[in-house]
Amino acid sequence: MVSELISGVLSVVETTKYAELAASTIILFDHLITLDDEVELIWKSSWSIGKVLFFINRYYTLASVICHRFFYWQGSTGLFACMIAEIILQMRLYALYFLNRRVLAIMVTTFILTSASAAAIMGVVLSGVEAKSKIPFIPTTFCFPSNVPHYFYAFWIPILTFETVLCSLALFRGYQTFRTSGSPFQSGQRLIGVLIRDSVVYFLVMFATYLTNLLVWVWDINYLEVTVGFSVAMSCVLGNRVIINVRQVNKEMETEKKSRERTNSVKKSKIPEPEPVIDCDTLTDIEMAQLRTMRVDYEYLQEVEADN
Repeated sequence: MVSELISGVLSVVETTKYAELAASTIILFDHLITLDDEVELIWKSSWSIGKVLFFINRYYTLASVICHRFFYWQGSTGLFACMIAEIILQMRLYALYFLNRRVLAIMVTTFILTSASAAAIMGVVLSGVEAKSKIPFIPTTFCFPSNVPHYFYAFWIPILTFETVLCSLALFRGYQTFRTSGSPFQSGQRLIGVLIRDSVVYFLVMFATYLTNLLVWVWDINYLEVTVGFSVAMSCVLGNRVIINVRQVNKEMETEKKSRERTNSVKKSKIPEPEPVIDCDTLTDIEMAQLRTMRVDYEYLQEVEADN
């Protein structure tokens, strides 16, 4: 009986360590392959909300040396990292909906309610969790949680609810764009296309990750730390990729515009139709110029469809 208990504990600890190593490797690998883009597109830009959120989401890490306090810090860190990434995506969706304040109100209200619910569940559960550094008959010292209630899986329900809302908004906006003007990549609206693509990919991946966490916690609460690291890693990687991809597209558009202006400088009578270039210094200003222009076209297309 004792040997089976020890074997089970060691199996959980070993699996958790491998999972944490894998999650850390994902973050480190993404940092290395995107470091050049980060230096060029983020470090060299002026300070803004977008830049601050990028650095927080990218470099916020765990730092604790006391076993018991580690569990409090680990839970709050995971929730905080997810919230930062969701704030980034909310601002993207706000831009995709042409700065529609009703959509913003829906997202912010749902975000506050679901985040407060998840934080409340986390706080109640962690207040009763005990962390053991030594287990009888095992000479090795390591941290292992005990007294974790079986209902802790409910922590993921509010987060999954919010992700469903955001994913639905992104999919609906993509459907509207495709129906009115075809593929945004083909129509020249590349920035909008990148935002829709990255938003949908983010929500689908994160929904699958959070759902996996919920199912694992329902299956066996002892493995609660195995999948948490992947949630933090994926929200960090995908949230930052959204910012980098948008700025990369904007940089390409600026280069193309300058090239087009040089080519057509001789032909003064022919004014090319410029592709909008957006200032990426702040998240809310990413699409200001382009979206104001596109909103007119969008409303016109809706009127044409209504007349037909």
